[in-house]
Amino acid sequence: MGESPASARTSERAVDRLLLAIQVQLDALVGAPDTVASLRRQLDASAVALLDAALRAPISYRDGLFIQLAWGLEEPGFDHTLKGGGARSTAKRFAIGLKERHIPAVADAYQNIGKNSPNLARGNVSAFDDLLRWMNTAPQGEREMLLTLLAATVALTARPVDPMPSLARADLTFVNVVGLLDALLAIPSGGAHEQFAVAAFVEALIDEFALGGVGGLGVRTKNINASDASAGTAADVQVMRGNKIEEAFEVSASDWRGKVTQAIQAARNSDLPRVHILAYVDSLAGLAKALESTTTDVTVIDIRVFLRSLVALMKKPAREVALRLLYDHIERKQPEVARVNAYVALLRSHALTA
Repeated sequence: MGESPASARTSERAVDRLLLAIQVQLDALVGAPDTVASLRRQLDASAVALLDAALRAPISYRDGLFIQLAWGLEEPGFDHTLKGGGARSTAKRFAIGLKERHIPAVADAYQNIGKNSPNLARGNVSAFDDLLRWMNTAPQGEREMLLTLLAATVALTARPVDPMPSLARADLTFVNVVGLLDALLAIPSGGAHEQFAVAAFVEALIDEFALGGVGGLGVRTKNINASDASAGTAADVQVMRGNKIEEAFEVSASDWRGKVTQAIQAARNSDLPRVHILAYVDSLAGLAKALESTTTDVTVIDIRVFLRSLVALMKKPAREVALRLLYDHIERKQPEVARVNAYVALLRSHALTA
C-alpha cells in the first residue's frame, strides 16, 4: 500500500523542516561549532549522552532520529518509537536532500533500522531506542533544540564542495568547451577526468539524439576506485538498453596498449562483438598483432579526438547537460574534494559560467 494523502503531506512537511534546519546551519557553518556547544549545555544531559551514543551507530540510526523528530513535531501525539506512514519514502526523500548538500547518507534508513516492522525500538541500539522514548515525553521546545543540535552536528560533516555554477549557454561554443576539456584532461587524476568526461558526453549526446531517452538507452559508469568486477560493470563506461549492454568503453589516462587484454575480456564477458578503447594514442602500430588471436572488433581512439567529435555533434543545450553530468560524476564517484573544486574553477576561468 502507498502513502495516504495525510501521511504524504506530513512526510513532505517533515523533510522540508529537516532540510531547512540543516541548510540554516550550512549557511552559517562558521558558527555551527558554537551552536553545538551552546545547545549541548542547554539540553537535558541524559538526552545529549543518548544522542552521542546513537551517533556512534551506523548513520541509518542518525537519519532515523532526524525523521522521527521531525514527524513528531509535525504530528502532535506521535509515538516516536513507531514509523510514520510512508516512512521509507520519507527516508528516501531525506537522503536525496542530504546528498545534494554533500552530507553522507544512506538511500533508505528504515531498510536497516525498521525493515518489516513498524516498531523502531527493537533492542539493536539501546541509545537510539531510549532517545526515541525520551522524545515521547520531552516538551516540544526541547525536541526542537535536539533537532537543531543534530542539524548543526551533521552540517559539520558536509564535504566543502563548491556547488555547480550556472552556465552561460550562449558561450558553450565548440572551441570553449573543447578548451575546458583539454585543460581538465591535462590535470592528473588517475583516470577520473577521462572516464567521467566520456560518460558525461556520451550520455548527453544520446539524450539529445534520442529525444530525452526514447529507446531506453542510458549510460552507466563506476566509481573511480572500483574494479569492473566489484562494480558489477563490464567496462569503465557502458551504454545500456535496460539491463543489456549495447556498447562498452575502456578508458585510460595513458597509452592504449595496456587496455587491450582488459577490453577483449570485457567484450567476452558481455557477449559483445566489439569494444572501444579510449586513451592517448600516438600510433596504432602493434594493434593488428595484438588482435590476431581474437575475433572481437576492438576500436582504439584518442580520447581527445573522441570527445571533440562528441562536442562537435552537440548543440549548446546538450553541451550544458554534459558539463553538469561531468560535475555530478566528479562529485559523487571519486573521493577528492579538490578535484570537484578544481573543475568548478576551470568552468569559471574558461568564462563558461553565467
